[in-house]
Amino acid sequence: MTFAHAPTVLILGGSPAGLTTAYRLASKGYRVTVTDLASSKEPPEEKADTLSFSLLGCHQRSQALFRDSGLVAPSTGLAESSLEFLLPNGRLARFPKSRFPSPLHQLLTIGRFTGLSWKSRWKLLSWLEQLWEGSQQLPAGLEHRTAQDWMESVHGDSIVSETIWDPLALWLTGNALKHLSADAFVASLTPIFLSEAAANRVYYPRSSWEDFFTTPMMARITRAGGTILPDLESRKFEYQHDRIVAVGFADGSRLSADWYVSSIPPQRLTPLLPEQWLTRYAYFQQITELTTLPWTAIEVPVPNAATTARTILHGAGPAPVMIWRPLPTDVGSSLTLFIPGKREQDDINRMVATTLRSLNLPTPTTGTRLDHPQGRTYRALALFPGTKTKRPIQRSPIANLCLAGAWTDTGWPANFESAVVSGERCAQLIAESGRLDGLHSEC
Repeated sequence: MTFAHAPTVLILGGSPAGLTTAYRLASKGYRVTVTDLASSKEPPEEKADTLSFSLLGCHQRSQALFRDSGLVAPSTGLAESSLEFLLPNGRLARFPKSRFPSPLHQLLTIGRFTGLSWKSRWKLLSWLEQLWEGSQQLPAGLEHRTAQDWMESVHGDSIVSETIWDPLALWLTGNALKHLSADAFVASLTPIFLSEAAANRVYYPRSSWEDFFTTPMMARITRAGGTILPDLESRKFEYQHDRIVAVGFADGSRLSADWYVSSIPPQRLTPLLPEQWLTRYAYFQQITELTTLPWTAIEVPVPNAATTARTILHGAGPAPVMIWRPLPTDVGSSLTLFIPGKREQDDINRMVATTLRSLNLPTPTTGTRLDHPQGRTYRALALFPGTKTKRPIQRSPIANLCLAGAWTDTGWPANFESAVVSGERCAQLIAESGRLDGLHSEC
């Protein structure tokens, strides 16, 4: 597509969703400017899009973006991880893999998973068979029940819920089973466990998320003709009727565009909106009702070498999600613990020691590299019953404003795939909008 006058797009925020939108539109010839990267310099607890434990084989839009942009390379690409469960008796149970089509794939994975008893596996497979055959259906109203309530009504085994289902829910959604809506739990489980064999592959970036995605994606946006203005922090939308005409920034400057995309967290978006929009539109009112859950991530260097990456879920310990991976230098390994809640240093030290003992690893001692590991706080979108209808679609009621973010309505939990899907939908909405007033395009 070529333009006589290329449309301009102003994107607020350098989240994965915003950078996805910017890359897709810049590649189509739009004049894209990304600002408000001040949000990426804020304390980590303000980063609503950053709690991504892993990338999965079922995250097809993310993988397509990596391929199209050339992000995945041997030195900075993805490494595959096993998925394991640390059971209360200290035994590690690895979730099996297969290369067979469904439903044989489920039989050879769930059927061989020793984290569940034979009775539990048989009961689960029998229930899935009834769903496939149509003799059993998911009940209505799952969005208004907790996942724990629903799972116990189906299987009635609280031990399995605590050991398997709860850490799975925390890993996939950032929400505990007792708070998560049953609908969100089903939506998170289905793509990874009830589709093709490749869907339940687990990957992690060989480098940090910043080095793997953010920095190279900004470079690609610049090469495609986009502009990155990292030091501008948005303060208000300037508007006429139901249309944004400019954005004012903290340094007193202002920028105008044909389209505006907000990819900043919802708690930073609502102060930019005019009061009459918040009171007039339920779309914006519901955004104010979204809440987030704090998580603490702690990276601990471990002297034990790890030859492959391991994702370990532990329902009985303080860290329900752990990622153990080899270091690029092949000397030792790194264990990242993800713990629900915002934690003080003494609490972190105690939880790290407890977790390392559960894995039979050396515990921190004064003066060693393991002493006083620092925690970083992140936030996950709370997916309580009733939250589904509050997540906004990407097209807002304002004529030239789209919302991009993992927290928007994508059908996914607020993970990296959700961010990419949201960003691509914004890019598609703008690309399909046709002509704006005073804009003429030639295709």
